Amino acid sequence: MLHRLVKWVLTPWVWGLYRLFGGLRAEGQENIPSTGGAILAPNHLSWTDPPALGMMIPRTCWFMANDFLFRIPVMGKIIPYLRAFPVHRGRLDRDALRTAEEHLKDGDLLCVFPEGGTTITGVLYPFEGGVALLALRNNVPVVPVAITGSDKMLPMKEPYRLHYTPGGIRIRFGKPIHPDEIDPALPRRERVDLFTARLYHAVADLLPPDYLPTERHRYEIETREGMAANASN
Repeated sequence: MLHRLVKWVLTPWVWGLYRLFGGLRAEGQENIPSTGGAILAPNHLSWTDPPALGMMIPRTCWFMANDFLFRIPVMGKIIPYLRAFPVHRGRLDRDALRTAEEHLKDGDLLCVFPEGGTTITGVLYPFEGGVALLALRNNVPVVPVAITGSDKMLPMKEPYRLHYTPGGIRIRFGKPIHPDEIDPALPRRERVDLFTARLYHAVADLLPPDYLPTERHRYEIETREGMAANASN
């Protein structure tokens, strides 16, 4: 109940800020499952990403957020009421994993940024395997999500200063990837790697070229996916 109240109070202010600094639009919301647990996996450019996503997601969605955000004055007190919970980077956080799985079992959406944090350059970083692991363990689909423009509206080099951004923030939701698309006969590590590579490509396909990494990095991802695919043959 308190989550709804906080969102009801903040939504007009947040919408007003986005409109003032360039706008917010989304496409592909029909790709978000209407019922049941599912994971949203966006690229992460700015602190404006989670509230922008929250405005465009038509269902209850929980956000896995870096624990340091909960130690920032004021922000750290507010974000738990925006359905965010902390995860400690650099180690296996079993409490965060347990919380994430509880929300999925409750039939809610879960948003996890597979890069593991925000990118300073705006270029898509390699994905960590946590999203794939959660999806495979809980047999839930993953929706690839591409965000653009937020790196210009609130760049991480100036995380406390908003900039007017022509075109504003754009969010694109892609078609879900289902665990049963990954060969169940493969060892778990290979399934996680293959799922992660497939998710990476799905997000990359939704992004414009200036948000994509060098050809060398794309080749490394493609090679890993090819090795996993060959192992299933």
